[in-house]
Amino acid sequence: MQRSVLTLLVLTIACNGGGTSSGTDSDPGSSTGTSTGVGTGSTTGDEPTTATTSPTGTSGTTTTTTTTDGPTTESGPTSTTAATTGPDTTGSTTTDGTTGEPDGEVHDPDQDGPWQFDELAGEIDVDGEMIGVTAHYPTSGPEAGPYPVVTIAHGFNLPPTQYTGYATRLASHGYVVLNVDHAGYIFGTVDHVANAKQVLAALDWAGEHPVLGDISDLNNVGTTGHSLGGKISVLAAMYDARVKASLTLDPVDGANMCPNMQACPDASAMLPIAIPLGFLGETLDTAGFMACAPAAENFTTFYAEANAPALQVTVNGANHMSFLDDVASCGITCSFCQQPTLANAVVNDLARAYVVAYFGRWLRDAPGYDTYLTGAEAQQRYVDTGLVTIAEK
Repeated sequence: MQRSVLTLLVLTIACNGGGTSSGTDSDPGSSTGTSTGVGTGSTTGDEPTTATTSPTGTSGTTTTTTTTDGPTTESGPTSTTAATTGPDTTGSTTTDGTTGEPDGEVHDPDQDGPWQFDELAGEIDVDGEMIGVTAHYPTSGPEAGPYPVVTIAHGFNLPPTQYTGYATRLASHGYVVLNVDHAGYIFGTVDHVANAKQVLAALDWAGEHPVLGDISDLNNVGTTGHSLGGKISVLAAMYDARVKASLTLDPVDGANMCPNMQACPDASAMLPIAIPLGFLGETLDTAGFMACAPAAENFTTFYAEANAPALQVTVNGANHMSFLDDVASCGITCSFCQQPTLANAVVNDLARAYVVAYFGRWLRDAPGYDTYLTGAEAQQRYVDTGLVTIAEK
């Protein structure tokens, strides 16, 4: 069946990692923002608690206007809501034998963690491009902040809300998570370098934010992202020494519609870099007419150039879009990829667990998470059941 020219254009861009931005290569550190905060907890991260469940808290919806050096004003109604909907965490384990030590404590990454968390949103001006950021951050839990920070970069022509499940899982395990709405949509100037700087600008925004500043460890950052967002996350790790580890979801190293290689460099060719790198991916969408994740640009090309320690996890039966929270609501952008044989929910569970375990291992310096990455738990849950194939170096 023949497709229209517009449909072919959408397919070419959506599946092969094109991105849009009007940003330039100037320093992303200077910004102003307008934030809207939505609270879901009645305690703060400065007061640790031994609670092992997620109790109901008091929520306040506020509108906050900030600048990097100005005052803050707030107003708005309040209501009552649950802080999280996570399961009981009384089964949390310390598989590395360091019970009670913050750097050694291990919680099952396939479950929500023991931290309560809040959500707030803001907007940053990055070289004239207004970039949205949604932050999920701990308010109480087994330890007080500052907490490691993780950025999330969405795939091309995909909304950041498709990755909220990753953000809330990470926040429940004690991370400040910045889900960044970088300029990666169908119209505009394609500039992956500018996209990476937009993601990094969120770190500076968080550091100056009246709520996030004191609880964010900006010298202990991880980056994650899907598709184009995976490439952007690897570039961000190259550009900023605050990034200490990166785990990406079916990254695509494409350069479709790019004006030049300076704007859209071959990220895998720029490897290795001196931090741990992990890559989850699939092989259903690597070949065929306008493949969504071409073999010459897919996650294996990143892994091949990475130095140890590096991790590659092939999710058998997933397609390129299986890593989204809800493929059913994705629309036309998801319609061109191969049909997966693995349920969306199965891939969600696996990918979220890997993201938590990876950053637990490298940002929290907890070797006990190795069991969920490559060790006994990973073998039992994923390898023995045929869900994944693991390579490491």
